[in-house]
Amino acid sequence: MIQSRLRRSISLRTWIALALVWVLGCATEEMPKTYSVKGKVVFKSGKPMQGGNITFMSVADPELRGYGTIAKDGTFALGTIAHTSKGKSQNLEGAVEGDFRVNIYPGGGEDDPKMLGVAAAGRPFTLKKTYKVEAKESNEITVVVE
Repeated sequence: MIQSRLRRSISLRTWIALALVWVLGCATEEMPKTYSVKGKVVFKSGKPMQGGNITFMSVADPELRGYGTIAKDGTFALGTIAHTSKGKSQNLEGAVEGDFRVNIYPGGGEDDPKMLGVAAAGRPFTLKKTYKVEAKESNEITVVVE
């Protein structure tokens, strides 16, 4: 009888330990809160940039970035790829709150090369001004290329 109780005790402890490992291992990491970000990329003259890609890189955490495609009319919408410590990733709409440096990757446009400067050669560039994503339902941002 003593051996039977001992076996049950060990078995119960083993199951409890396994259950704890399972619960802790399956716990989901919370993804960062993101906010809708839409906007337009325009030149100083007001003419829209026609095509390319845009990246918002967080000033606080450069690994945290919002990505978007610039349409022919200069409009874009951001999405964020969030990574967990367990190596998983998830596509999220919008971007996290905070200040961002903006990188532009020109391409696919029919803009006047004299007007574009560096962008005419198709080389990516970073804007000097930072842009802010606020903790609100929708952010409308006009990015000005000087």
